Amino acid sequence: MNTKKRIGTALVILVLAVPTLLAADVFLKQKQHTDAYEVMGQKQPATDLITSVWMTKDKIRSDNEENSFLLRQDKGVIYFLDHRKKTYAEMPMDMSKMMPSEDQEQAAMMQNMMKAMMKVEITVMPTGESKKIGKWNCKKYTQKIQMFSGPMESEIWASEEIKIDYDLYTRYGASMFARMPGMQGMMESMLKEMKKMKGVPVLTISKSQVMGQTINSSTELLDVKEGKAPAGIFELPRGYREAEIGK
Repeated sequence: MNTKKRIGTALVILVLAVPTLLAADVFLKQKQHTDAYEVMGQKQPATDLITSVWMTKDKIRSDNEENSFLLRQDKGVIYFLDHRKKTYAEMPMDMSKMMPSEDQEQAAMMQNMMKAMMKVEITVMPTGESKKIGKWNCKKYTQKIQMFSGPMESEIWASEEIKIDYDLYTRYGASMFARMPGMQGMMESMLKEMKKMKGVPVLTISKSQVMGQTINSSTELLDVKEGKAPAGIFELPRGYREAEIGK
């Protein structure tokens, strides 16, 4: 899967799969599994990662042993950290800022292409099924996402026993898309769909289509708690050099 597709998929999953915006900072620990798959002749082995996520009202950091995702809404930027190479790539939340300013006609053409690429359609449906997963009583939802990298269908088990401001959570999640080209007109429909899911996702089982291949993955919530994010966690680590996205 190329870098642009990984970024797009990561943004959607992160926004829709984790809650945010409590009075205190929020910490989540998740287990992420992806089955082995092959795309364009490139074989990828099965992976299991433990991911830690810290969130505040305008910052999110997601870490695993391989890389980190750092969103700074206060600065309007997103960072992708590669811990093996000790590099980071920076991307503006407003994707139009990546367009060249010298050639206005070319910039406009590229922006229209970006609008088409970044278009995301989301459908959420409650099923009425319920069961206990771990220590939480959950209800089942189905979610369909159509995005430029291909469709994704998910089975989501969410719990209302994890107390957050759900309305604020869904609005914040949708607002992360709002700065991207083509997303502004979709805000209300996205909010309407996202609000159908009551509670925090505890287990998400997904099936994605990429280049005609099926990728199966799952995300399980292991722990969630309120607290104070460690000092400096939302800053770029010392000793990391900047690299272009995809390098």
